[in-house]
Amino acid sequence: MRAILALTLASWAAAAEGGEAPRTNWFHDPFFQLTHDVAACPEPLGPLVDEEEALRDSHHRNERGLRCYLEKRCIHPSSYDYDKDIAARIQAASTRIAPRPSTLWVLVQGRRVWVYGCVAKGYRRGALEKALRKVADVELAMEEVRVGPRGEVPYRLK
Repeated sequence: MRAILALTLASWAAAAEGGEAPRTNWFHDPFFQLTHDVAACPEPLGPLVDEEEALRDSHHRNERGLRCYLEKRCIHPSSYDYDKDIAARIQAASTRIAPRPSTLWVLVQGRRVWVYGCVAKGYRRGALEKALRKVADVELAMEEVRVGPRGEVPYRLK
């Protein structure tokens, strides 16, 4: 509780000073680096949001998480309850999932998986999505990757 109060006060102080509000992983979504072969790959923003964004997202997350259970697509009371196990499965299968060379980060939110990063020029789009959809309990997988050293970075940066 003290941590939330401290973050709230820091957020208000930053807003009062005209600075940017601090970003944090408010919902503790699993976010981790899967591979790190490409040194010049920019780090994605991932689940980091400011307090205003977290408050705006909280209703949607609550509704989406519970809907899964009410529609009998989940045995857990929230689709977000699967996320830590999904993240562990992805990490355990990293050699099978991740193309090499690559630098990839993974975000898991409510049985949905995003993979961000950089892959080699010969990468075939959709391969990561296809591999991630095979992981148990993953409902949807999306890739946002830069292909080749000069490709466009399709994700928000940290």
